[in-house]
Amino acid sequence: MLRLQKHVHPLHRSTSPIHLSLRRALLSIAAAASSSPSLFAAEDYLVSTCGLTREEAAKAAECFSHRKSPINADAVLAFLTGPALGLSKADVALLVTKDPRILNSSVDNNLRVRLDGFRSHGFSTAQIRSFVRVAPYAFRTFNIDEKLGFWMSFFGSPDKFLRIIRRNNHLVFSDLDKVVKANIRLLQVRGFSVQDIDSMCVTNPRLLTCKPDVTRAVLMRADELGVPRNSLMFRQAVNTAAGLSPKTMASKLKVIRKTLGCSDAEVATIVQMNPQVLMTSSDKLQRVYEFLTKVVGVDSKYIQGRPTILMYSLERRLAPRNYVIKALQEKGLIRKDLSFYTMVTVGEKTFCSRYIHPYKDVLPGLASSYASACKGKIPT
Repeated sequence: MLRLQKHVHPLHRSTSPIHLSLRRALLSIAAAASSSPSLFAAEDYLVSTCGLTREEAAKAAECFSHRKSPINADAVLAFLTGPALGLSKADVALLVTKDPRILNSSVDNNLRVRLDGFRSHGFSTAQIRSFVRVAPYAFRTFNIDEKLGFWMSFFGSPDKFLRIIRRNNHLVFSDLDKVVKANIRLLQVRGFSVQDIDSMCVTNPRLLTCKPDVTRAVLMRADELGVPRNSLMFRQAVNTAAGLSPKTMASKLKVIRKTLGCSDAEVATIVQMNPQVLMTSSDKLQRVYEFLTKVVGVDSKYIQGRPTILMYSLERRLAPRNYVIKALQEKGLIRKDLSFYTMVTVGEKTFCSRYIHPYKDVLPGLASSYASACKGKIPT
């Protein structure tokens, strides 16, 4: 402004029509410059309109602070919260925080096209909203035709895909050819069918998204557990090896050997019977072992032959069912030689139908006592 005035003042002394005309033009430019609105206050907009915190807005504003008005951002927000998608304020805040560049998007050329792409693969509006919540940073850029097409053919349904990316959203970005398909081939070489791999990925989706060298090392550790590849337990062996580092696995083997007082060969047999016992914490192993040997009255050999029993919850399963068994045995209602393991492993509905409901008249308080025991309140 000052620089402009330096050019204007000297012209004031001239009466030439040309100079007067030039002077009026310069003054008009100066007035327009002084009255024009400042650049779009992106940070304030993000806080007041999008629901971001001041700290989040400061980071996000860099992505579209070049905008001179909120017109495009307003159109984007109207579309996201409108009937086409129906995002909540919290959804919008999450989406903009993770991907502020979405406010620069074209509604017609990008966002609307993306919604149509999701729907073409069987996604409902509610399922698209779920994807936004699970992978907000990917909604604008996710390769729908290539990747969603592959995952839908692999998992079979949007619900299953969403359930798995909640556990591992790397599925959204992983390279299909170099990572995902390479891992699938490694698993198939070990004898797993596509259906097997599908099932395994529900509990351990990282098997498909980690580097193939990592997957190869996991499969080698699973082989070292001694579980035959053609057995149903080999799938559990792979999931266990994937969930434990080599150091942790070695430590768990030592804990089992020490807690149960068994040999290396006996530990190997235990693991082959149920590899997932290695996923049990050391503290839980110790507490369950002491309960089984001191309260239930079984010995180490009994446990070694039924290692799955070590994986059940002491508070919600073992102790409550043991209470019911003892109560029924004291009344002579069931034989004393009934297998504790059988009573523990049956489902909740079956257990109640066999050992609670038939005795409601003889022991009217048994059902309520069992319910209390399952909540950690064992009757005395």
